Amino acid sequence: MGIFGAMTTAITGLRAQAFALERISDNIANSQTTGYKRSDTSFADFVPDSPSRQQALGVVNAFSRPTNTIQGDIENTDVDTFMAINGDGYFIIADQVDTIDGQPVFGNEELYTRRGDFELDRSGFLVNSAGYFLKGLAIDPITGNTTGSLPEVIQITNDFLPGSATTRIDYRANLARFPLTASTNPDIPNSELIDPTAFTTDPTTAGSGLVNGTDADLFIDQSISGGAITAFDPGGAPVNVQLRWAKVSNTATAATTTGNAIANVGDLGTGIAGFNDGAAAVVTGGVVNPLDLGDGTLETFSLTIGANTFNYAIGDAGAGGIDELADLRDAINLNFGPGTATIVGGNQLRITAPNKTDSITVADVNAGAAIQAGLGTGTTPPTAAANDLFRLTVNSVNYDFRIGTDAGEVNTLTDLVNAINGTPTLNTLLTAGGTTALDLTADNNFTSFSIGGDTPVVNGLGMTAGATNPGSGGTDVWNLFYLADSQASGVQTAWQNVGEDYSFGSNGQLSPAVTTVALNNLTIDGVVIGNVVLDHGSNGITQFADANGTAKVTDISQDGFAAGELVGITVSEEGRVVGSYTNGRSIDLAEVTLASFNGDGGLAKTDGGAFRSTPESGAPILGSLGSVVGNALEGSNTDIADEFTKLIVTQQAYAAGTRIITTGDEMIQEALNMVR
Repeated sequence: MGIFGAMTTAITGLRAQAFALERISDNIANSQTTGYKRSDTSFADFVPDSPSRQQALGVVNAFSRPTNTIQGDIENTDVDTFMAINGDGYFIIADQVDTIDGQPVFGNEELYTRRGDFELDRSGFLVNSAGYFLKGLAIDPITGNTTGSLPEVIQITNDFLPGSATTRIDYRANLARFPLTASTNPDIPNSELIDPTAFTTDPTTAGSGLVNGTDADLFIDQSISGGAITAFDPGGAPVNVQLRWAKVSNTATAATTTGNAIANVGDLGTGIAGFNDGAAAVVTGGVVNPLDLGDGTLETFSLTIGANTFNYAIGDAGAGGIDELADLRDAINLNFGPGTATIVGGNQLRITAPNKTDSITVADVNAGAAIQAGLGTGTTPPTAAANDLFRLTVNSVNYDFRIGTDAGEVNTLTDLVNAINGTPTLNTLLTAGGTTALDLTADNNFTSFSIGGDTPVVNGLGMTAGATNPGSGGTDVWNLFYLADSQASGVQTAWQNVGEDYSFGSNGQLSPAVTTVALNNLTIDGVVIGNVVLDHGSNGITQFADANGTAKVTDISQDGFAAGELVGITVSEEGRVVGSYTNGRSIDLAEVTLASFNGDGGLAKTDGGAFRSTPESGAPILGSLGSVVGNALEGSNTDIADEFTKLIVTQQAYAAGTRIITTGDEMIQEALNMVR
């Protein structure tokens, strides 16, 4: 074809470059369009069939090449309903074709887009800036699962969220091993326990225990707070559930020792009757004139508390002299501080260490030997023979008793029982098992026993160092109550026992385990909540020492809620539209469904950044590997710098094409001039 063929090819080149210029122009114009996918240009040559050595001239054609699979930058936004897709996939959208009674009517054709600037319109639809309506799957508010399989246009209503009754209360706490109730007195054994005999009805009766209105104040004094939580009835009305714990008992495996009557071997004396955890040591005497310290020597009384020692001359009836217990008390308080020494029982001097970590030692200076004390260092009085002491160790504290037949001495098992139980810190600790055994029972939080230890035990008891059964720890029992009627009076039920014994071993764990407690037909102040499960989980209730003497609640929560009004819409990381309500609840309302295609490049563009499926793209596939990102938008994937580069190349190619046509025209003119 020669010159004409060259000109024809050049013209197709101009047309192809003009086509490329259109793509560049469209890309630059939409460089700020949300979710826009640029179109690149591909060139292809078309040639007729001809011998390779005489190849005929061809033409060039230009094709649009979409970049739907190339993601734009994702940027955060302040709008809660804006969303972007990270990875593969498209939002499924619907186009409005009409309006009836103020409500939109949608076409049957599904469209797809990456433009996620959706916002709620007046009717509760999520609409993007191009006017397309978002589709998704509805969610069952009870199960949280999607309903149906075909996406529908998402519409958020302003309906109130109905209230829901409480069905489960999660409750975990640690109970102080020694609760400091209003009635607790460390010097009175078992004062930390609830006393069922003081109540009109036994509140500790399993399954039916209760506290009536008359005894409500007494119950408060003998229990500790277990926390409170707001529950809800079936209508969503709030109900205050208050809990309290009462310790029912302290028990331990008995320590038993067997033997015969105690032999007459020495002097029990009137020395120290007991000492526990720095609480008190007691000197038994009467009128001090003369004050008998156990060995007949009356000269000097020596008292050591911690690192301080003071000596007191006994028997001087003159001014400032010490010839009565009151005189000795006043002298001790002057040296060691007020309250160190007090008179109890009319004839006992109780000596208390101000610092509970200090030890107390009472000695007769003239004899040069220590009188037996709970934490003293002596083992035998100076005039006694060997093996004349009965030592009882409780909670690592030693208590010693002198054996013999003299006045005030221990001679029989009954005498020993009375002597031990007469010790303030050991009151009611043991009972005599006939005439040949001692049964030791934990009391006042005592949990461990041993008999003998490092101090020899009288042979007449038939015992060796240590008990036949030294005791194996303690079991403490608690009951839990809830306030059934805050206005109860008389015989009306104020506090209700939940009907479960919480028994703790010496390791502070429940034995047996209590994981759940059923509160059937739970009613508070006349409001029926219904059946509620009190869930403690695994090892949720424990009993460990706590200096505050309280119940420390580590978790208390429930699953009910009041009715609420919609106040906001957000998009979660799971791609769900979440409604926030005035009652503090967040409910999943719909799930944004994504679609993917095998042939993304075959999608047909339509207005507003939307696409239609075509035979080339294939049918949509619900679900994709991409994920929805809330509070974000995907930008255009157009790169301005790249487009300017392509613009320069296109311009140069177009100019070169025009030069071919110009040259061809000149050559034709030369040919025509030959005929002239």
